[in-house]
Order: sequence, then structure tokens, then C-alpha cells
Amino acid sequence: MDLSWLFNGPTLIFLAGGLGITLELAAISIAISFVTGVLLALGRLSRFRPLSLIVTTYIEGMRAVPVLLVIFFAYFALPRILGLKLDPFVAGVIALSAFTAALVAEIVRAGILAVPKGLTEAALSQGLSQAQVLRIVTLPIAVRQMMPALVAQFVTLLKDTSLTAVIGILELTRRGQIVFAQPPFQPIPVFALIALIYFTANFGLSQIGRRLEARTL
Repeated sequence: MDLSWLFNGPTLIFLAGGLGITLELAAISIAISFVTGVLLALGRLSRFRPLSLIVTTYIEGMRAVPVLLVIFFAYFALPRILGLKLDPFVAGVIALSAFTAALVAEIVRAGILAVPKGLTEAALSQGLSQAQVLRIVTLPIAVRQMMPALVAQFVTLLKDTSLTAVIGILELTRRGQIVFAQPPFQPIPVFALIALIYFTANFGLSQIGRRLEARTL
């Protein structure tokens, strides 16, 4: 089979541009969702009942809807609510971050709850404040517990970036569609290549996660 139409400079550069957008979208969303997820987890664990209730409602609401619906909301509904126009990339980041943050929050919460109470009580008895115990004792131990689940969630996020094609983002999958829509109209080689690219990216992300996990042990 002649694949010179696929493995040529312009086509590979075009697909590489899509990969760049995919990785940028994923990296920004991972950073935002992690920070937001930690804050949401702390909010859900808060003893301040109204805050805990609001955060719990948000988390459960996000977990109950498909990410594609969140993407549509961020691109079509949110601009009307805010009275401004959102770039598709920005809308994609907002949607992926908001959705993933809810899932990250549950992972972080489970990690915090897995820390033995005896350790936190011992730290408190030494005169440390709640904030110090959280920073010095609870979170470092919790990170070890939640690292595999976090990596798995971020791998899922990387794959979910393909859904942003529906709002016009020319990420990797969308560019693959454009390529196979041109002569000689062969989708199998195109999507086999794209699948290999996704596998490589996700494998790399998994390896980074394993190294981070090993460093926390």
C-alpha cells in the first residue's frame, strides 16, 4: 500500500500542529483541574456545612453529566450568561478543567481520608495547626495514595481533548478527519497513525506519573 500521501512533509506538519494543540489543551486543563480539584476536595471536607454542601452539589452534578455536554455548555451557553464571546480553545479549557476538577476532587478526598487518623492526631498533639498538619503530614501521605488514580484521570483528560473538535478546535483527531477527507480517502491509515500518537502520548504521561509516584515513596 502506498502511504506516501500520508507520510509527507505537509501532512505530518499538519498533524503535528494538531498534536501541539492537543497537548497544550491537556496541559493547561490538567494544571487548572488539579489545583481546583484540591480546593474542591478541601471544601467538601470542610466542617463549614454550607460550603461543603455547595461543593458536594457541584461535584455530584459534574459526575452525573457527560463531558460533551459540559463542552457544549461552555461554548454555547456560558458566553450568553456572561455576555461575552469565548474563543473555542478557552471554552475547551474551561469545560475540561471544570469537569475533571470534580473527578480530581473525589480522588484527592479519598486520598486524604485514607491517611490514618492517628498520624494527624499525633501531629496536632505536637502543637501543629490544622493547616500545618495538612501541609506537612496529610497531603504528602495522601499523594502517594492518589497518584495512580490521578494519572489515570489525566490520561482520560488527554483523550477527552478529542471531543473539543465539536466546537471547532483543530486538535489531533479533527485534523485526522480533514486528512482522510482528501484523496485518496483512506481513513484506516490515518486513524491508525493517530491512535499510535495518542498511545505514545498517554504512555509517556503514565511513565511520568510512575516516576512521580516512585519519588513520593
